[in-house]
Amino acid sequence: MPETSKTYANIEILQGADYEITVTLDNNTDSKSYMVTIVRDYTGSTDFGGREHGDGTSANPYRTEITETNVATIGQLVTSNGTATVQLKLYAQWTETLDDDFDGFWEMVEKDGTSYSRIAQGEIYVNNSSSRYATTQALSG
Repeated sequence: MPETSKTYANIEILQGADYEITVTLDNNTDSKSYMVTIVRDYTGSTDFGGREHGDGTSANPYRTEITETNVATIGQLVTSNGTATVQLKLYAQWTETLDDDFDGFWEMVEKDGTSYSRIAQGEIYVNNSSSRYATTQALSG
């Protein structure tokens, strides 16, 4: 089931910074799988900095997919049995690779048995950064 109050949310990311958003669902996440797809345009025919999947064809569009499997250079979806939330985590190492002018779309899909549902979607924007993730790692504190 979709998020109770809203199924559409824009995401604004600071380039080179971690990002998290929590989607609250109508039902528990038990026995379900989730995936977030990020694209430059809905056709998937426009490549972009930060793209991790696809070759731009209609069968395999340019995109980045985030699942419940943690990928240290991209991000992860976090669910817990008995809860009705899905947390999207995007890591700084990946947000740094997004184009300075990135303006695209995201959607979250839920798989429940053999049924698939789009449960959240929106636009995604990047705020440019003059410092980069690699250089901020040198900060002491």
